[in-house]
Amino acid sequence: MFRRRLLGAGSGAALLAALAPAARAQTPPIRIVLGFAAGGSVDGVGRLLAEQIGTGLGRTAIVENRTGAAGRLAIEAVKASAPDGDTLLLVPQGPMTLFTHVFRGLKFDPIKDFAPISRICIGDYGLTVGPSVPAKDFAGFRDWLKGAGDRASYGSPGAGTIPHFLGVATSRALGVPMIHVPYRGSALAVTDVAGGQIPCMLSPVGDAIEQHKAGRVRIVATMGAKRSPFLEGVPTLKESGIDLDVPLWYGLYAPAAVPPATLERLRATVVASLGTPASKERLARLGLEPAPSTAAELTALQQRESAMWGPLVKASGFTPED
Repeated sequence: MFRRRLLGAGSGAALLAALAPAARAQTPPIRIVLGFAAGGSVDGVGRLLAEQIGTGLGRTAIVENRTGAAGRLAIEAVKASAPDGDTLLLVPQGPMTLFTHVFRGLKFDPIKDFAPISRICIGDYGLTVGPSVPAKDFAGFRDWLKGAGDRASYGSPGAGTIPHFLGVATSRALGVPMIHVPYRGSALAVTDVAGGQIPCMLSPVGDAIEQHKAGRVRIVATMGAKRSPFLEGVPTLKESGIDLDVPLWYGLYAPAAVPPATLERLRATVVASLGTPASKERLARLGLEPAPSTAAELTALQQRESAMWGPLVKASGFTPED
């Protein structure tokens, strides 16, 4: 009798174990939506987060690349999603700090429509040149640009993004007009720079760092206050005489009405995952460092940078776009 009961209990446990994957499969996955194509640093960070959040919460988590309109389509999709914590937005700071100054009729409010979870990581924006530019450093690029004429163009991850504006500011500082070539993310832009289709690009350093190390492109300057720890010998624009200081950061957000307890559970999972050696190593390969924050700290950072961008955009002569 005891043996039959034991076998029965064992069979029940085995049945539950067999049903667990099926039950998990029926649970909708957590979606991490981002507005850029696969292959760039945003995508790399998103895939790291999907793995870590999925493991930490015992759920399936996936990355959804929803490209177009410089990331605005992805942001609008997350805004319109159910406020249950199952749809999240991973975004570089531009859409949450700069877009209100460069797009008319924006369909989202970066503060009112989203609940901040945490800043994820920090890094640098960089100026990358390809083989069509015979320059080994920023001084050489500046000399080439002065005689480039209609060849003076640059790529960016999208119209209205921070790299786009950094190109406008750099062009004005050097006194040489540069034609902007927008892409849907940085991956194709890096390919075109390496192939000589366009001479240079501005993007997060991580989007070009592997090609830089392989010698196919050259990152000749970064845009932060100090040199990138991942690029030996590459100076900042400030060191080259251009007064620009714009660090890079990525943030994780949810729709505005997600319950506070759900947001805190997500934040705790993210913060714990960013502290692991494996996460640090993967971020370093993208030229990034983990930099988690509280929700209040992320909101304050957003508001501070947004206030900074307004006068800078106006002073540059940049005309807001539709």
